[in-house]
Amino acid sequence: MKKTLTALLLATALIASAQSFVNLTPRPKSAVVNDGQLTLPPRLTVAYGSLPDSISREAARFVSDLNAATGLQAEAHSTGDGLIRLRHVADCAAEGYRLQVTTQGILVEATTTSGFFYAFQSLKKILPANVMARRYDAGKCYTLPCITVQDEPRFAYRGFMLDVSRHFFPVSELKRMIDLMAAYKMNYFHWHLTDDQGWRAEIEEYPRLTTVGATAPNCRVVDMQRGTYWTDRPYGPYFYTKTEMREVVEYCAQRHITVIPEVDMPGHFVAALAAYPEYSCDPANPPSVWTKGGVSREVLNVANPRAVAFAKHILGELCDIFPGPYFHIGGDECPTDAWKQNADCQRLVESEGLPNFRTLQSRFIEDMTTYLAERGKRTILWNESITAQGADLERVGRNRPIIFCWHPCQRAARMAAEQGLLNVVTEFHTNAGSYYINRKQSTAPGEPDGAGQGDDTVERCYNYVPVPTDVPEALQPFYWGVQATFWCEWVATADYLEYLALPRLMAVAEAGWTQQADKDFQDFRRRMSLDRELLDLGGYNYGKHIF
Repeated sequence: MKKTLTALLLATALIASAQSFVNLTPRPKSAVVNDGQLTLPPRLTVAYGSLPDSISREAARFVSDLNAATGLQAEAHSTGDGLIRLRHVADCAAEGYRLQVTTQGILVEATTTSGFFYAFQSLKKILPANVMARRYDAGKCYTLPCITVQDEPRFAYRGFMLDVSRHFFPVSELKRMIDLMAAYKMNYFHWHLTDDQGWRAEIEEYPRLTTVGATAPNCRVVDMQRGTYWTDRPYGPYFYTKTEMREVVEYCAQRHITVIPEVDMPGHFVAALAAYPEYSCDPANPPSVWTKGGVSREVLNVANPRAVAFAKHILGELCDIFPGPYFHIGGDECPTDAWKQNADCQRLVESEGLPNFRTLQSRFIEDMTTYLAERGKRTILWNESITAQGADLERVGRNRPIIFCWHPCQRAARMAAEQGLLNVVTEFHTNAGSYYINRKQSTAPGEPDGAGQGDDTVERCYNYVPVPTDVPEALQPFYWGVQATFWCEWVATADYLEYLALPRLMAVAEAGWTQQADKDFQDFRRRMSLDRELLDLGGYNYGKHIF
């Protein structure tokens, strides 16, 4: 009798699970699958009534995507009734929405344009995979389950960073990754445009940045079939024109993604100093564009007013390209050795009575954040700006920068929160997990060369807890969000980029959207198994380790 009762309870639980399952990633706050289904007819209308133009444009884009993938003849109208109805409500979160599918039609409710966009993303995701992939297939029956979804994100910031300095990727590949960000409700693209190994942003005032600075003397490539090799020839010049950068900004804006440009300074600045050595600490011995990993000791001469003006002009030209409210200026891994040997820096430390040479960096950061604030931008920094020994927290924090925390991630996040600064968690590597999705995810024989030891698995990425349970409630609002970070020292090709990033990108996307208590790796794994069709239709070269 006991065994029979146990089996009955298990069967009931499995039936309930099957009835409530919906293939939505990130997992929504609430999704209830009801009896029945709705098959889209050959002709249908999306009725948006008197909603603002920004929302009617979202309806029009949804209709365009739906028609292109299905061959249906959907239209968006402001008048009349429709199979899909949009309704503005006042009680949804900023990016939240409500979605109700019945046998009679679909009701979409939201408070903001972003909310309606994410509701449409969910609708496309529930439909056959070719709709989200925008691949034409008129032979399918486009049917949705009757379902009620109430949804909103956990964090305001859900980001992906791509380093294009070490290795360059064309706009076409950026758009492929941006498409996936939008499909999985990520909303910030952190574009790491410059570093020691290459300068990738056109600056009209300083053309040598995109000739000398955009060309490395050699290049290491990891080929997924052939292994690792050096090309033994110059790499570049590779850079994005201002037209291309604006194109990426517009492409992201249509998908409710804000672009955050990063120009790393005063360290990780060798590519710029190779082009303009007069702004280095040793102009008589100009550096070359860096071809190694690690950290160069060559840094900007922050005591030279002309060098500071050089940095400001670069930021100014890029502020005109990127309309978003944020600008990242790095501030990580900046050695002070060159400053200690430079007469200008020695005099500045002495004349201002600075306690140490690290304070030169804090002073420079304060200057840059003030300049960016005048241009309407809030500055973002890596955590060394506050965690490096000798950093002046008062100077750094004066303009309320946002701190991106990677190593030591949790200590830095707690420190930022205690200073009243917003932070973003992008864990480098711990036993608990990692959001550095460029690191090897397997120790299996034949795995390509790369960063890490192969223990940064999808499961550990998914299970990492961005806000530990011991963070006091008063500090939790300062945890702005999470980011998947991708560095490209080892990654030169699109197939390897996608192989490492996917599906760990989706794991971080779920961490940003879904409440911690609602996360479940086995459920995520099940959904990712179904999403292989979406990735295959898009031609993505994803890692298959969890399947």
